[in-house]
Amino acid sequence: MGARRMSQPPSEDRQLVVLGASGQIAAVARRLGCRLIHVQKPGSPLEQFIEPGSVRSTYYTVDYTAESFPSFLEQVLRPLAPDAVVSVREDGLGPAALANARLGLAGTPLEVVETLRDKAKMRALLESKAPHLTVRASVPASLEDAVDTFLSWGGRPAILKPRASSGSRGVVLVESVADLLAQGDPSGQVLEEYLPGQEYSAESFSVGGVHRIVALVEKHTGPSFVELAHVVPAPSLDVSAVPVIQDQLTEFLDVVGLVDGPAHTEFKLIDGGIRVIESHNRIGGDGIPHLVRLVTGTDLQRWSMGWPLGLGGPGPQDRPAAAAAAIAFATAPEGVVQSVALPRLEFADATVEDVRSFVRPGDEVAVLTSSSARVGSGSVSGADPSRVLAAARRLAAGIDVVCRPTGARG
Repeated sequence: MGARRMSQPPSEDRQLVVLGASGQIAAVARRLGCRLIHVQKPGSPLEQFIEPGSVRSTYYTVDYTAESFPSFLEQVLRPLAPDAVVSVREDGLGPAALANARLGLAGTPLEVVETLRDKAKMRALLESKAPHLTVRASVPASLEDAVDTFLSWGGRPAILKPRASSGSRGVVLVESVADLLAQGDPSGQVLEEYLPGQEYSAESFSVGGVHRIVALVEKHTGPSFVELAHVVPAPSLDVSAVPVIQDQLTEFLDVVGLVDGPAHTEFKLIDGGIRVIESHNRIGGDGIPHLVRLVTGTDLQRWSMGWPLGLGGPGPQDRPAAAAAAIAFATAPEGVVQSVALPRLEFADATVEDVRSFVRPGDEVAVLTSSSARVGSGSVSGADPSRVLAAARRLAAGIDVVCRPTGARG
C-alpha cells in the first residue's frame, strides 16, 4: 500500500503498535501525537514507555519473536484495532510485517522483509534479476562443498557469514583453504566473494515506489568487520558517482519489492557501479539517523514510525544544522570493567554533539567480533567531513574503559 503525503501529523485517535522500541524511539513515537501500544520483550526496561497521567500509551511484555506471537496478535492486538504496527529493530521487522498482513494494515510485506534479511535469498534474487548489482555467492551444503566453491573462484578472498544476522556478527574473511577449514561446518551460512575497497551505506526513503536517497554515509570498520566510524557526507565519494548510485539503488529496491518506508543499504563501488553488500527495510543503526538529521535536517526516525499512518515521506525543505557529522566508537580489551572515564574535549573546527559509555563497572567486555562489544561512542559536527571524522575518532579514543582480564583476581 502506498503511503500518502500529509502536511499534518497523525491525529490523536489513531493507534500505533511499536515493537521493541528503545527509549529514543519511544520519545519519537510520542511526538507523533497518536495513541501508542508498546510491545516489549521480557526483561526490557518499561519506565521510558509510561507517560505519567496519560492514557495515550500502554505496553505489553511479550516476546514478539516467539511462536506464540500470532496468538497475541489475534487475542490482544486485533480487538484493539490498531492503525499500524512498526519496528525499527532488526528482530522486529518480520513480526511487524506479519502483524500488518494479518490485521490488513499498511506495511512492508513479509516476503520483502525476508528477502532482505536472508542474504542467500537476496543474492539469488539479484543473480536472476540484476546480476550487475551482486557478487558470486553460494550456500555450501558441507565443508567440502565450501572448499570446492572457494577454489572454483580462484582461491581469492571470500566472506563467510550467517544467512540472517546484523551488527557484523559471525562475519569472517576467508583468505585460504586453511581459513575455511578452521571455521568448521558452514551450514546455515553464505559464502560470497569479498570486495575490496571503501564501503558506504545509502539511507533512503520510499513513497509509492519512488525511492529517494536521503544521505550517503561512509563507513569505517575494524577487525571482524565491526563498524568503528561513520561520517556524513562521505568524503571519499566523488559527486559524479551519485547519479549512478541513485539509479542503481532504485533498481535494487524495485527488484526486492520495497515500495514504502526506509532502507539502509550497504554497498561498494566497483567498476563504476554499486555492488550491494546487504540491505534492511529500516533505518541504519550506530547513531546514523542522528548524523543524517544534523546534515540534512531529515528525521528518519520520525518518518520511519509515521509513514504507515499516512505521514508520507521526508521532503526537500528540511533544514540541516551542519555541513558534516561523524560518529566513532571506542573499544577496550576483553575483561570485566573496572572504571570508566569520559573525555572533556573541545575542537576549534568541530562541535561535540555527544560522548557516552555503553558500559559501567562490573560489566563484561567481549572480544571485538560484533558491534555489541564496543564500549562507547563520540559524535561531532562541523564544516568538513574529514575533520569531523578525525575529531570523532579523537573523542572516542579518549573514552577510558579499564578492564580486568576475565578470570583474573580483583
